[in-house]
Amino acid sequence: MRKMIPILVLFTLLLTSCNFPLSKPTPDLNLVSTKVAATLAAVQTQSQPTAPSAATEDPVNPTMTPSLEPTATPTEQPSPTPTATPPVGDPAVVLGEPAFFDTFSNGTSFGLSNPYEDEAVAISVENGAMVFKSKLINNGIRWRLTSRNPQDLYLEGRFNVTRCSGADQYGLVVRAPSYSDGIGYYFGVTCSGQYYLLRWDKEGQNTVVSLTSDESIHSGSGQVNRLGIMADGETIRLYVNGKLVKELTDAGIKDKGYIGAFVSAREDQNFTVQLEELKLWTLQ
Repeated sequence: MRKMIPILVLFTLLLTSCNFPLSKPTPDLNLVSTKVAATLAAVQTQSQPTAPSAATEDPVNPTMTPSLEPTATPTEQPSPTPTATPPVGDPAVVLGEPAFFDTFSNGTSFGLSNPYEDEAVAISVENGAMVFKSKLINNGIRWRLTSRNPQDLYLEGRFNVTRCSGADQYGLVVRAPSYSDGIGYYFGVTCSGQYYLLRWDKEGQNTVVSLTSDESIHSGSGQVNRLGIMADGETIRLYVNGKLVKELTDAGIKDKGYIGAFVSAREDQNFTVQLEELKLWTLQ
């Protein structure tokens, strides 16, 4: 038993290192990221999948400040709801019961039994919501992923914006193949009432849809917005409060991936958003 103590201490330190953001890139950044990813992969071979939160670029003020935090697999296992033809109208009305519905009665789905915190954001589940509380501005996008990983889907989140200003951003992540490399689609809106779509692939960041104003977005603090993204093969549809605001074709990321939510504080260092509901429909 005594021989095991050093091993357990080392293992604990490796996992704890996942909590430290790599906000100041150095020549060793890729090496450190690789070691952390390898550590998480080793853990996953012995338990259920885990998901870290991280940071990546955004289309308003690009910056990259990755951070890692392991999370857990959802315990809820509703049956998928197939659909033959994606609707143009409000998908939440047409698609029927979702395959996955998180009302955040606890933090299990996102590994938030205990709050996560780094130098830029605190993320916790409290009072029936996943709460993102920013601490700094211009520190990149901070996301949180769950282990659900569909390919063709409609994902919808109900966001209650407690406090925001101007270019502060929040939204949904889909088709993220890894918890730590930033790849995926990011559908977001700003506090000023604009939406956008960002694709991060192996080649880097690409703005698929530039910042676009739309009256469907409830701008400012004290507002609630229901955001949805439908990805069906190469066809992507963006929804705000049940309205289709954009339909496009993009072949950049077609494989299945993890889902989640993100925020990015750009003007208010106390930017606070509550994700009150997250619903997932799988398309078959």
